Amino acid sequence: MLLGLTGCHHDKQTQAGSSEVARVAEACISRDAFETQLNLRARTAGDHFSTESAKAALLDEMIRREAVFAKAKAAGFDQRPDVQESVKRLIVDKFQEEQMKARGADEPFVSEREIEDYYRQHNDKFATAARVRGGILFLKISPLVDAEKREQLMVKAEALLAQAATAAPREFAALVQANSEDQATRYKAGDIGWVSREAKGRDLEPAVMEALFALKTPGDFAAVTSGEKGVYIVKLTDSQPAGTRPLTEVKESIAYTLRKQKLDQREQDFFAGMKAGLDIRINRPLLESIQPSPSPVKTPPGTPGMAAQLK
Repeated sequence: MLLGLTGCHHDKQTQAGSSEVARVAEACISRDAFETQLNLRARTAGDHFSTESAKAALLDEMIRREAVFAKAKAAGFDQRPDVQESVKRLIVDKFQEEQMKARGADEPFVSEREIEDYYRQHNDKFATAARVRGGILFLKISPLVDAEKREQLMVKAEALLAQAATAAPREFAALVQANSEDQATRYKAGDIGWVSREAKGRDLEPAVMEALFALKTPGDFAAVTSGEKGVYIVKLTDSQPAGTRPLTEVKESIAYTLRKQKLDQREQDFFAGMKAGLDIRINRPLLESIQPSPSPVKTPPGTPGMAAQLK
C-alpha cells in the first residue's frame, strides 16, 4: 500500500521486492532508513505508528524532506560557503563525539590523593581575607551647612555615641532606627554585613572601613567618625582573622576542577592525534594582515518627526 502511495517506478516504479520504500528523483528512502524513523517515533507514540495512515504520514514527511533537499541541490544551495561550513561543523562534531566515546569518554576518576595534592599546591586559592561585621548609625551633614549647624550635629553624634556604648543590642537597634539616616541599614540595627578590605560589600566610606578594622573586640565602638557624607557611630559586632578554607569545604570544587582538567587534556590529545601525519601549513603574513570588518555604528531609533527636522 505504501509503495503504491509513493508512485515509484523502476525507471519510475519500485519493485515489490526492492529495499526501497520510496524514491525521490535520484534519492532513495530505504527500508532501513524508514524503519529507523518509524522506531524512533514509536518509542514515544506507542502503537500509533503501527497503523497504515501513520506510516503513510511519516513516509510523506520523509518524501517532503527529500523533495526540498533535491530542489535545494538543484539551486546550488549546497555550494554556498555558509552551508558547507555548517555541514562540515556537523560532520566534525558527530565524528568527534563518536571517536571520544570509542576511546572511553567516561567521566575521569579523581582520587583523594589528587585532591589533597591540589589543595596543598594551590593553598593560596583557598585563603580567606580578614573580615569584620559591624553596625552603623549615620547622621548626614551637608557640605553647605554652616559651622554652627555642624557643631550642633557633632554634639548630637557624641550624645548618641554615649547612649550606644551602654545600650543592649535591642536598645542600640532602636537608637539606630530612630536616628540613622542610612536607609539601607536603619531598620536592620545598622548591620552592614561582613566586609573585607579586598571586597568591601556595601559602599562604605574609607573612614568607616578604617574605624571598623581598628576595633578589636566585638561590642566596641569607635570614636565619632567623620566621612564625606556626614558622621558615623561605628560598632564592631564580629570579626574573623585571615585564614584558609578547610579541605572538607572545598573538596567538591577541587574534584570538579581536576575532572575538567582531565577532560580538557583528553580533548587536546584527541585533536593532536587528528592533526598528526597531516601536512598543515599556516600563512602567517596573510593571517596577520586580515582584520575584522568594523562594527556598524549603532544609532538610536528615530522619533516621529525627526526626519523632517533634519531636512
